[in-house]
Amino acid sequence: MPMRSWWMIAITTLLLPVAAVAGSRAPDAPPDPPPDHPRLFDQVESFRLDNGMLFLLLSRRDVPMISGTIVVKVGNVDNPPGATGLAHMFEHMAFKGTDRIGTRDAAAERAVLDSISVAGDELTRLLRGDAEADSLAVARLRGGIAALEERAAAHVVPMEFPRVYDGYTYDFNAYTNHDFTVYVATLPANNLEVWMLMESERLQNPVFREFYAELAVVKEERRQVLEDSPEAMARELLKSQAFSTHPYRYPVIGYMDDLETLSPAQSVSFWRDYYAPDNMVAALVGDFDIDEAKAMIEDYFGDLSTRPTKGGPTVVEPAQTGTRRGVHRQGEERRLLMAFPGFGPGDPRRYAADLLSSVLTRDKTSRLVRRLDLEEGVARNVSSSSTGGYQRYAGLFTITVDLLENADNAGVEALVWEELDRLQAEPVTQDKLDEIRASYRKGFVFQLQTNGDLASLLARTQASHGDWRRVYGRFEDYDRVTVAEVTALAGDLFRREKLSVVHLEPDVPDDAGSETGGGS
Repeated sequence: MPMRSWWMIAITTLLLPVAAVAGSRAPDAPPDPPPDHPRLFDQVESFRLDNGMLFLLLSRRDVPMISGTIVVKVGNVDNPPGATGLAHMFEHMAFKGTDRIGTRDAAAERAVLDSISVAGDELTRLLRGDAEADSLAVARLRGGIAALEERAAAHVVPMEFPRVYDGYTYDFNAYTNHDFTVYVATLPANNLEVWMLMESERLQNPVFREFYAELAVVKEERRQVLEDSPEAMARELLKSQAFSTHPYRYPVIGYMDDLETLSPAQSVSFWRDYYAPDNMVAALVGDFDIDEAKAMIEDYFGDLSTRPTKGGPTVVEPAQTGTRRGVHRQGEERRLLMAFPGFGPGDPRRYAADLLSSVLTRDKTSRLVRRLDLEEGVARNVSSSSTGGYQRYAGLFTITVDLLENADNAGVEALVWEELDRLQAEPVTQDKLDEIRASYRKGFVFQLQTNGDLASLLARTQASHGDWRRVYGRFEDYDRVTVAEVTALAGDLFRREKLSVVHLEPDVPDDAGSETGGGS
């Protein structure tokens, strides 16, 4: 075990006894890399603990900094029915501390938290009942929970986890999306053990304190980030149209009705179901010794308990057979949002879809940007995505256009279709595809500059594809895509019966506005 400096001994004495060594480990055997891969990746070492947790270690000794990323393979897509937003809510709770960090008296606090959990279950039962909830009973329960949280507050050191972490890091944060929950931090090199301590603690011993107070924070976040944003609300409408059954249709932050009924017990169950070591990938990049890091990983993460992990959703989105249209009226500007069924991470067509997206909107020379911005002067921003941001299952190929004042959504949509149809009559050239592939490689190199970007890239690629080497291996797949394949994909993908579209309109329609919402 590495020697600890005096300040680390003080922290671990206050917060967490050192765990026992978990046993011997063997790094995963790498396959032969492609001949032109960046040699930096030859130094990446895979290190898997007996409990199944995988660590990707890359030592870069030039700058005394370290970045750590932990990707938990759970996101909004994994929430149980009627509990949208639960994955995001747990991410918030992961900053509330543990049974050693953030409490003055763990036993006394636990007794009050148990009472809050019982009352919370009863409140959830009432709110989710078939009949209309008894308003008096609900008010009484909420008042009781508020009183219990006041009692629990006497045992809490407010914001202790982020306060301690902030004292030893340059930056730390977390985020939840449809597919993953990600925890990131960047520290001075001599604070590596702090990262080990803090991250292992919240993964292994979270305490669900201040639950209802934090739930109120999440509800306000929904109001500000989603409900007060015309663009965000239009995107939510698009997703709900493009996905008829798959849970990708639900907002990451959750529906307000579902947030109202979340409980501490649900968060505990969610943690137990998904925060198992073999459902997590960690990456460390920076100025550290590999052997010393392995010893610390053994100490801090080796005793995370193994347990069965719930699998992801098995629902299959049915094939779309007709255009689905909607209009959202809010704000003062117009935006066109279009979506077509996309491809999952294991689908070989995904590489052609990436290239097709770049053909349309990569830069000012791209077809949609050139037509809508430079030639027609109807758009201030044009973008597309081959995945829609979805990573574990088949997502969406999306096209988004922010309109200028002189344009209307119906007219711009017609122009977009002209360009999509033109992909058949005037296919992309080989030179353009080669130019796009070269730009991918350039962008990839820029991602290698910072430890944080590289750690995130390694961990997210491993979580998405099951092999971090896809970080560079994917370029071989791009090289194999032909002009004919891109053209064929465009013809198959961009069809009217596969379209879902939303027109974001000002909340006060103008005289010419005659659009109405609708379904398929």
